[in-house]
Amino acid sequence: VTLSDCYVTLWLPTASAEKVRTRTIRNSKNPVWNEAFCYKIDRRVKNVLELKVCDEDTVTRDDELCTVLFDIDKLTVGRTVRVKFQLNPQVR
Repeated sequence: VTLSDCYVTLWLPTASAEKVRTRTIRNSKNPVWNEAFCYKIDRRVKNVLELKVCDEDTVTRDDELCTVLFDIDKLTVGRTVRVKFQLNPQVR
């Protein structure tokens, strides 16, 4: 049994139709991504960032391990914030 090769897709539908993704962290039980993404935010609408943690597979379709919806109204413009999500793959 090998460990997961995880990456995260990020999607903010109020800012972009495109989904972006992190790099893949190979063979890790506790992956950490230290990456920055920039979006142009319209504060007049509700902005919820969708984060999907996936396991990259070379032969079969990638597995979605869990999804987190994060309300970015909690963030302050121009301030760097580090957020740690507790993920439970049993709950979606």
